[in-house]
Amino acid sequence: MDTYVRARKKHRLLLIVVLSAITGCSQPSGVQLEHVRRFGSNPGDLRMFRYVPRSLVAGAPEKGVRRAVGRGESAGIAEPSVGGVPLVVALHGCMQDAQGFGEDSGWIELADRWGFLLLLPEQRRGNSLTLCFNWYSPDDNRRDRGEVLSILQMVERMRQDYSVDPRRIYVTGISAGAAMTLALAAAYPEVFAGAAPVAGIAFGCADGLLSALGCMREPPDKTPAEWGAAVRSASSHKGPWPRISVWQGDADSTVNPANEEAILRQWTNVHGIEDAAKQVDGETRGDLHTVFRGSKGQTLVEGHRIKGMGHGLPVDPGSAENQCGKVGMFFPDVDICSSIYIARFWELDPDVRPKSTSQREPSTGH
Repeated sequence: MDTYVRARKKHRLLLIVVLSAITGCSQPSGVQLEHVRRFGSNPGDLRMFRYVPRSLVAGAPEKGVRRAVGRGESAGIAEPSVGGVPLVVALHGCMQDAQGFGEDSGWIELADRWGFLLLLPEQRRGNSLTLCFNWYSPDDNRRDRGEVLSILQMVERMRQDYSVDPRRIYVTGISAGAAMTLALAAAYPEVFAGAAPVAGIAFGCADGLLSALGCMREPPDKTPAEWGAAVRSASSHKGPWPRISVWQGDADSTVNPANEEAILRQWTNVHGIEDAAKQVDGETRGDLHTVFRGSKGQTLVEGHRIKGMGHGLPVDPGSAENQCGKVGMFFPDVDICSSIYIARFWELDPDVRPKSTSQREPSTGH
């Protein structure tokens, strides 16, 4: 028994060391998020933070949203003219928190710039010593269980409190947060119109701690149909499916870049896109951008492979139109801010929204 206990402790310590390398602590943010303490049964025991940008507060009715009156609160935000306001769910990585991730990734900045709501779930140390979302655990990554259900309940709380457009709810994250992003897209495809994993891992790759480490090192060689089956079996949903934007550094030694290919295989299969539909859309500042188009010519899945970048979320600090984010551990300045490109992929930039390919019919619930 002593040998068994020592082996378990050694394995747990190894996991903490390896997963701690996934993402590092962010610098404290100057923007204070709102901590929401009640949002359902919260079976995953997560914390809920949100950010309502300055552009949505009272005095800007052309961009505002109505906050529900209740629970001792007062309405101080205006009703939008049509359709409601988009919501982005942003998931931090290991050894990070909601506040720092929202600031360093540029998502708080973009919410202010383009006027959308931001939801930032946060892990508790009681669930994970390294503050990783438990993306590999069937108790937390399956529909109506654990952490994915807690995050869904946060989304539902946002919809109760604000005029959220149900056709324009999106999720993104880095590393462990990216893997949980894909778990949410698989578990609740009727809720999320788009998902954007940055250094993530395909849904269904792991079912425990050891397999999670194996997937990080090298994902199994599965066919697109095998990868796609994991998503299709995660719910009874038959479509439409979330649009996927995948980001990966080609020098990542923590999450093998082969994971990007696994994610692309998985979601092109789910969307019914044959490999022949793959088109290389040139390069973005020297970084390979691959697109997969649907039958109507719209991009349903895309991949960004960042040349020379290790494990992290690419940022480009500055005040120019195409810049955002802060440099930090695992937030490298590579002259491209992924959050801007993801937001534009979802047509959140009001100046570049010529069509509604990212919008879907309202969800009827889960």
